[in-house]
Amino acid sequence: MRALMALSFSALLVAATSLSATNSSLSFASTPSVTELQPQELLTVAAAPGQPISRDGYSVTEAKVIAEKKAAVAGYRTADTFTNNPTSAVQWPFPVGVPISDGFGPRVAPTAGASSNHKGVDFTPGQGTPVNAVAAGVVRLVQETDQGGLGVYVVIDHVIDGVNVSSWYGHMLTGSPVVTEGQLVVAGQQIGAVGNTGVSTGAHTHLEIHVEDTPVDPFAWISARN
Repeated sequence: MRALMALSFSALLVAATSLSATNSSLSFASTPSVTELQPQELLTVAAAPGQPISRDGYSVTEAKVIAEKKAAVAGYRTADTFTNNPTSAVQWPFPVGVPISDGFGPRVAPTAGASSNHKGVDFTPGQGTPVNAVAAGVVRLVQETDQGGLGVYVVIDHVIDGVNVSSWYGHMLTGSPVVTEGQLVVAGQQIGAVGNTGVSTGAHTHLEIHVEDTPVDPFAWISARN
């Protein structure tokens, strides 16, 4: 079992802002160094809706403008589905609103092998678009080969407001995961890229949020915390 160590979110922010930037031109967050932290530590996040924290001297509005400009350069497909607060402890997997092709809950299976009870939300910003962690946490699993189902995917464990939460990012582009199992990540950090692996009808990110091992609606859950 992993040894759990609670870190305050304010301490996480101090650590995150001191980290060197990733070399990827499409990344929207720095990649944290793990040399000073044990890889099995689990980060605790206090989500405070309506109380955004200003980072690096930028206001929330300025941070959103910067994110939107970077997304435009990166070629995101955008839509008015949500607005991401880049200073929040819990964020959307993309810095700007993107098209959503399928929601949470019962549905008609879109292809053979697909579920008729959709446990996540499907985002379609375009193949190769960077996918970001929704909150600080520890990478539990990196499935690097396509074996059907979620294809190439990543699972991250979080403790948010004292509750065990995990986020699942499915159908990633083969070879795109840029995190490793046991690695600490921060909210908004790139973890991979949108792909079309596994049981999929087109390039998209299938995001699941599990609260105490029970899947919940990711759209409603993030909307209440971002």
